[in-house]
Amino acid sequence: AIDCGADPNSTPLGDRHNMCFSATLVSSGSALGLVVATGDDTEIGTINKLVSQVEKKKTNVLAQIDTIAKWLAVFIAITALATWNVAFFITEENGMDALSTALVCAVAMIPEGLEAIVTMTYAWAVSNMAKQNAIIRALPAVETLGSVTTICSDKTGTLTKNEMTLTAFVTSEKRYKFDVNASERTANNFVVDNSYLSTRADPSKYMKASDVIKKGPSAARRRGKKSSFGFGITQSMHPSDVNEGAAPIPTSFAVDEPAPAAAVSSSATGESPDTAFLRKALGGGILCSKCTLGENGGRKGEIGNPTELSILRAAYFGDVDVTGVKHSA
Repeated sequence: AIDCGADPNSTPLGDRHNMCFSATLVSSGSALGLVVATGDDTEIGTINKLVSQVEKKKTNVLAQIDTIAKWLAVFIAITALATWNVAFFITEENGMDALSTALVCAVAMIPEGLEAIVTMTYAWAVSNMAKQNAIIRALPAVETLGSVTTICSDKTGTLTKNEMTLTAFVTSEKRYKFDVNASERTANNFVVDNSYLSTRADPSKYMKASDVIKKGPSAARRRGKKSSFGFGITQSMHPSDVNEGAAPIPTSFAVDEPAPAAAVSSSATGESPDTAFLRKALGGGILCSKCTLGENGGRKGEIGNPTELSILRAAYFGDVDVTGVKHSA
């Protein structure tokens, strides 16, 4: 049993591990459950009830049209009353004829072209937004954009294309960079990029050993922050307890500056692996994927997780038989 304290309802939804919720799916397994809520009392019912209670707010265009309609109605009513008085008292028409004249004038003042004017205004707004590289297919969408006060978005799927691309993979010896713009299937789309690993593996080429120790993870921990220094060299690696027989750390010591490392040979950087190597290196990602590549390895028609698709696409353009690897497993 899960201890939920005095009030079970105070437990966050994410921590209710022994609960199943309406409108969700069970991916695998089976269980025996007890129904504790139905209808609007469920979590999805609560969401539905909150959505139905949202107050409908008029957009700016509708509010302005309503204001114009009110003033226009008042003006037409005053004008119709004045017309009836003139027709009845000055021209001495009978009451029915005077009323008919007033109604004719009132109907004539109703702007039948108001709808056309609103449509022209929408079209003008769409044209202005197109000049700002914002294409709108439906004219009423301009009205909605004009009433936006807050934009809520996440970092994936909403503002991005929900696409991922493998740019490189690293082995224990080398880093292989992938040509993300490749259009032909060849192992030459992967090239060795040793300059990246040499920066990480030999920091002494770019800084003094004393600076490496000074900027190590222990320095960040003393400030209460997580270290972003990736070389992992700290003073804590040296013994400091003299009672255990270890020599104390000297307060000052000289560090010989290392000789400049030999430049990476051009024959190593830029070479490409063979297809057999890529098959072994990327085979794990291929076998663990249940995705389907698009036509000719492209985006069109692809199905599956973007991360897995990026591995399949890199293997495909590395001239690896993706389907053959799956069938041979």
